[in-house]
Amino acid sequence: MRLLIIGLIILVAYLMIRKKFSFSESSDTNSKHLKSGFQLIEAPAALIQSFLKKTISNVVMGVVLIIITVLLFVKIKIVLFLLPIAFFLIGYLFLFNNHFSKVKSQQIWFNAKTNEVFVEQLKADNYAFNIFKDVQAVQKIESIQTTRGLLYGYYRIKLKNQLLEIPYLIAENKPANNLFFETIAQNFKIETQKRIFPII
Repeated sequence: MRLLIIGLIILVAYLMIRKKFSFSESSDTNSKHLKSGFQLIEAPAALIQSFLKKTISNVVMGVVLIIITVLLFVKIKIVLFLLPIAFFLIGYLFLFNNHFSKVKSQQIWFNAKTNEVFVEQLKADNYAFNIFKDVQAVQKIESIQTTRGLLYGYYRIKLKNQLLEIPYLIAENKPANNLFFETIAQNFKIETQKRIFPII
């Protein structure tokens, strides 16, 4: 009976998470065609949903580990070592929320002929820059490891007066966004930093 209740709680939580992170492709297709010569560097809904499913899979595994720890703790105290792993896996949900919010808060437009980039932001002023004239440094901040097929991270592009942060969610949209990220990778030395949770 307890397992059934736990299963129902997990199912309800899953459905609530799916609803919270629903992502529609219907976003301003007209605006995509207004910027002649510019390509929208984006993460499509299918890719975001794929990341979400993998994230939820890790979270469920974390919850299962906590349940196992609670059930076995009285008899086998050594199972406490599972708790840090469980909380680490559950933390992926907060990490996804952080990166998903960043994806939704900005739109990046790239002109491959002029190497101009235009950034639209919901909560700040829009700005533009040229990759070869204005970029001062490029970093990659990413998780310490790939966990069950998931590697979270983001690009940090330092400009004179701005800091552009692009989640791996967008970089994973291949081959659509390859040219933009290849231009960055081929022309700048990219420093990589490892963090437990690469929060933007």
